Amino acid sequence: MGKMAAASDVNANAKASSYEAYMSRVGNEKIPCYEPSLGDDEIKLLTDVIRRNWLSESKYTREFESRLAVLCERKHALAFSNATAALIVGMKSLGIGPGDEVIVQSFTHPADPNSIAATGATAVFADVDEKTLCLSVKTIEAAMTKKTKAILYVDLYGNSGDIAAVADYAKKNNLFLVNDCAAALRSSCNGRQVASFGDFAVLSFFADKTITTGEGGMLLTDSPALLAECNIYKHDGRKERGVDLIERKGFNFRITELQSAVGVAQLGKLSYFIKIKKEILREYQQRLSEVREVSVFRFSPDCDAVPHRVVIFVPDAAALISYLTPLGVGVRTTFMPMHSQPVYKVRKEFPVTEKLYATGVCLPSAPTLTGDRISFICTAIADFYSKGGGK
Repeated sequence: MGKMAAASDVNANAKASSYEAYMSRVGNEKIPCYEPSLGDDEIKLLTDVIRRNWLSESKYTREFESRLAVLCERKHALAFSNATAALIVGMKSLGIGPGDEVIVQSFTHPADPNSIAATGATAVFADVDEKTLCLSVKTIEAAMTKKTKAILYVDLYGNSGDIAAVADYAKKNNLFLVNDCAAALRSSCNGRQVASFGDFAVLSFFADKTITTGEGGMLLTDSPALLAECNIYKHDGRKERGVDLIERKGFNFRITELQSAVGVAQLGKLSYFIKIKKEILREYQQRLSEVREVSVFRFSPDCDAVPHRVVIFVPDAAALISYLTPLGVGVRTTFMPMHSQPVYKVRKEFPVTEKLYATGVCLPSAPTLTGDRISFICTAIADFYSKGGGK
């Protein structure tokens, strides 16, 4: 066996081992980090799709788009296979590509810098404001260069900073503003929907989002020209299915009618999900208020945020996670700083980002979470620190 083949086998075994360990850990979680809430409403609409025997985009996709456009205070919405696809297509449709730079926070999901890279542009990382977990005008200015063409703003964990000030800054500096509000459906700031900001915004409907379609995303914009261009890129470079003329080197980024049907059913439960998520956050805040080592993240006071995650900050995140995991509690780290990832490896310090990663813990926060389970989690955290944990 050659050296390359042997190395490949080692990597394959390591990958399998890592995946098995992950699935074993998740399978042993008595309290999952998150789980979707599905039922008879979804089954009813899925059954209707199957009986009609048209599984690609149709009436439920158009309904899903139109209802979300209204909810997000936008003129147009376009469904995608996922939010990453929406980001790629949206930026390409704005003309962002090779030679351009896009500022994005390092403290974020890999979809953000990866989507920038997929357009041929370069992701330029910036630090975040510690109080909001988001970009600010100050952190953006520190990353600006002559090649900057856009700002990719991330409403992290459903929160937003002063996105209005960032929008004004982008306009004054002739920059595009891309708004990744994937996890911020129905979050608002000063009475305005967060998703209404930016040249375009994107939503995600992954299994851990406020409403889910399993996978799926939505692009929201007020520009009919941008919508038309995005539609071409989404449909393999043609204006629509059934059109043979290829105008762009496009993609198949369509959602399925099955997913959209689930999304429409989920919209009927949106108000309930939001209510429960806010109640869960308040209960965590109350129960952990006496644990001095724990700081529950407080969403921006000017925003009516829908909490995507309940995030706490502690002296040593890894130590607390190691304690809670064997108890069956589905805890997670916050996002690993993207500038430190092997694929990017930026030799620059981002002190706030690095601090947030070292100290941040995501607690279970599904709408199915009961008060008893929250009590169990909070008691376990209090016990950990009462015993001198993390020292």
